[in-house]
Amino acid sequence: MNHRLLTIERPSIRPATQDDTNAISLLEEASFNDPYPSYFLSELARDNPETFLVLTLNNEIVAYGVVDHWEDHDHLISIAVRPDSRRRGFGEALLVELENRLSKERPVRLEVRQGNLAAIELYSKRGFTKTGVAEGYYGDGENAITMEKTFVKEVLVDC
Repeated sequence: MNHRLLTIERPSIRPATQDDTNAISLLEEASFNDPYPSYFLSELARDNPETFLVLTLNNEIVAYGVVDHWEDHDHLISIAVRPDSRRRGFGEALLVELENRLSKERPVRLEVRQGNLAAIELYSKRGFTKTGVAEGYYGDGENAITMEKTFVKEVLVDC
């Protein structure tokens, strides 16, 4: 009897490298109607080495997420999961890891398509609250929901 050992790789999260730019660009194009250009993704990876992450499965990039550091807050630029890998917790895993890498001293803000209910649900579950609507934010005229998360500071009390 021939028994083959089935190996299933667990997802792995790591910082993106410049070598990942092509795969990230393909993922971006498969995920969004108005994808970021590859040069912009490459600049984000260069400028945010600790908060531009990829999630790999079987050595393939199936998701990415990036937080950019703005003057008064951290800004979640994008989380994208390959269409055939969605609804498996990969976006949330990236969001959790990105949050773990942030200073917690500054709020995190984002924009999300008003019609992207799955993303809005994920962000709400992770403690983001709606702060407004950006009318006609996207190239096709769709509104964006603006959301923000502030981290609760832990207070140590001497007893």
